[in-house]
Amino acid sequence: MSKKNGVVIAIVALLVALVPIIELWHTKTVYSGADLQFHINRIHELVTQVRSGNVNFISYASFNSVGSGVQYFYPSLTLAPAILVFLLIKNSVTAYYITLGVYGIISFVIAQYSFDKLLKDKWLSICSSVIFSLSAYRVFSIIGVSAFGEFIAIAWIPLIFLGYYRIVKKEEWRTLFIAVTLMGYTHLLSLVLTVIILSMVTLVRLVLNYQKVISELGSYVKAIISFSLSFLAFLVPFLMLTKHNNIVSPDAVLHYQWAKSFAGYYVSSIHLVSTRTLGFVFLITLAGIFVMWKILSKQTRMYFWIGLGLTFIASSDFPWFMWENTAVATLQFPYRILPFAIFFLTIASVLAIKDIANNNGSQYTKKVLAVVLILITIGTTLISIHAYKKDINHTYRIETTSKGYLNYTPFATYRVTASTFDKQYNNYFNTYGAFDYWTALALKNKPTILAHKVLNDDGKQIFSKTIQGKSNISYVVNNPKQQRVDLPFLKYNGINYVVSVDGKQTNLHSSKRGTLSIEVNRGQHRIMIQTRMNKLFVMSVAISLFSIIIIMIFPYWTKRQ
Repeated sequence: MSKKNGVVIAIVALLVALVPIIELWHTKTVYSGADLQFHINRIHELVTQVRSGNVNFISYASFNSVGSGVQYFYPSLTLAPAILVFLLIKNSVTAYYITLGVYGIISFVIAQYSFDKLLKDKWLSICSSVIFSLSAYRVFSIIGVSAFGEFIAIAWIPLIFLGYYRIVKKEEWRTLFIAVTLMGYTHLLSLVLTVIILSMVTLVRLVLNYQKVISELGSYVKAIISFSLSFLAFLVPFLMLTKHNNIVSPDAVLHYQWAKSFAGYYVSSIHLVSTRTLGFVFLITLAGIFVMWKILSKQTRMYFWIGLGLTFIASSDFPWFMWENTAVATLQFPYRILPFAIFFLTIASVLAIKDIANNNGSQYTKKVLAVVLILITIGTTLISIHAYKKDINHTYRIETTSKGYLNYTPFATYRVTASTFDKQYNNYFNTYGAFDYWTALALKNKPTILAHKVLNDDGKQIFSKTIQGKSNISYVVNNPKQQRVDLPFLKYNGINYVVSVDGKQTNLHSSKRGTLSIEVNRGQHRIMIQTRMNKLFVMSVAISLFSIIIIMIFPYWTKRQ
């Protein structure tokens, strides 16, 4: 890459990162809903633990400070940029928008690299990277619902298909391994969808060209084994805690009614509505592709039909009701397939530009069409965000007092400032996501646990005071007699808890409400709870790190030999 091209790409990357957030950032407020509250709790806990020097993934400073194990069930590795930004910047609103900007740059750079290798054309790769990065679905995932897991996961989609392409072309398999590993450490459902779509593509290719796919089998096996070893750091704790604890939340309910119809994805794009949809640019390319159909290559048509097919599958028109009571229900929202459709429609759109330019025998045509699509994408994104901001200013209530908490209902909405930002994770969190990955027994006793009530054997409250520390929590209790005390801290089988009374470690038990309990003598005592990483978990992390190092370094080492 020339220095000039590098500068152009850097400028476009910064522009693409700022487009979705600049107008909202200017308000000096964050538009907060329940999804953002969930992910801010995750980020805040990890920031707190990193500062303390004791990262153990049990929640002390977030998720109501009752010992939620959500970090063990929801991958957190790709939250590293967010954690770093919040560690460095004190103003939480500034840190939040810079975090979104950083992820925007990462998304564009990954897309640019992937599309450049796939398309081998500077103009088309920049065009496709802008269209994909500013797709309406991804933008709404950022500013509309703040679904960190999803909008980060979307960034890896181009890299995944580049990795698959390189295996098909018999180049190498490590790109696919890296991309799928990043997806796995970001969002499990997106990982599952990725595996399903790649498997379906491979199955179709197997029917059409059996020998070709069989010749690729070795590369797939290497990628799968490498991914499995690298993913052990998350997979071992996840499987162990899932197996030994009765985890019933979140519910596996297929909300297919929440998806738009196939036509609805295009109609909402016409209206420039900021929502989970395709985006106005795909209306332009849809019309252009049908008008120029006769001159389009078979490859362009293939990607177009794949994109339309996935859009239909992501819609409410697809017969999702047939899988409502099956394992497919874990997908929850069919519209999660839409980013994959957008990827293929993006490829089809830019390949159509190439076909038109080749038909005209003019590279100037290609450049003009690419610039037009880029301008349409940026322009319509800015318009839709402005309309969205204008709309939510009337419905999102601004928080003015720094004390108390945000009393969320499932769809409550707030505007928080730098002084009220921490109300999202302090004191009280009582909507969907707040109780994800609690045990069934703890969920039945949710009110007393959330109230931080210390109970005796009879279920009666004992006077206590809760003190939050760094990667620990303490309860000062006035115990009227020697008895077993039930603490408002969730107990997971497989987690190593360290409980001390007045500085002396004591044995622990499981309470009747799914929490920790201990024997305590009469009088006033300070009970402290900490956790230590399970040795098996530590071993799985070590294996994953060692595997990644060996897999990435080995080819270079063998070349030097």
